[in-house]
Amino acid sequence: MKLQSHNIQTRCAFLLAALALLGACVQGVRLSADDRARLSAQPAIHVLHYETPLPRIRGGNGDAPAAVRRHAAADPAALIAQGFGRLLGKKEKLENLRAEARAQPRPVANDINRYREQYQRALVLELWVDEWSFAPLPADTKTYAMTLNARSRLSRVEDGRVLWSTGRCSVDGNNSNREQRLAGTELTGGTKLRKLLVAARNECARQLLRDFDVRGP
Repeated sequence: MKLQSHNIQTRCAFLLAALALLGACVQGVRLSADDRARLSAQPAIHVLHYETPLPRIRGGNGDAPAAVRRHAAADPAALIAQGFGRLLGKKEKLENLRAEARAQPRPVANDINRYREQYQRALVLELWVDEWSFAPLPADTKTYAMTLNARSRLSRVEDGRVLWSTGRCSVDGNNSNREQRLAGTELTGGTKLRKLLVAARNECARQLLRDFDVRGP
């Protein structure tokens, strides 16, 4: 009976942690002053990214998403995580950031306990791309605009608590952002696509850092 009671309590604790994580993602959590002050004292902050799905290609010449992904030569989520981690480490003077090179498989974790065995008492900074797409401009169907939307959150593995979940960034070539446009022929040729991703990474990293800087309660 004692073992059964313990198992029930353990399951309840995991369920509560999962519900707290889901609620935090819906409502959004700002990093508190206390949690911010303790960042540098953490054993480690592991920077993870989830694999980005193939890009959506809308209209135009119908270039295959897989071919575009191969030509990009990098996962957008990996690039943004790299840029954000670099800016965050410099801003907060953190020497305990640990960037993970390998992408985590989708879907994005609803329960941070999946990392409990691997990272134990550390913090986990996750990043993933919600949308990666290319669409021809209405006025010039030979020119494509890239849209890249990403999200990030910081959680404590030990108890599953979300410390920060409001991180969002968006880069959209449809909104007069000419840096995020390229010719249809450049989707699978030339170096312009990789330059677009680098520019998007830098802008997303800056947006995420600005959100991270907003003071919580």
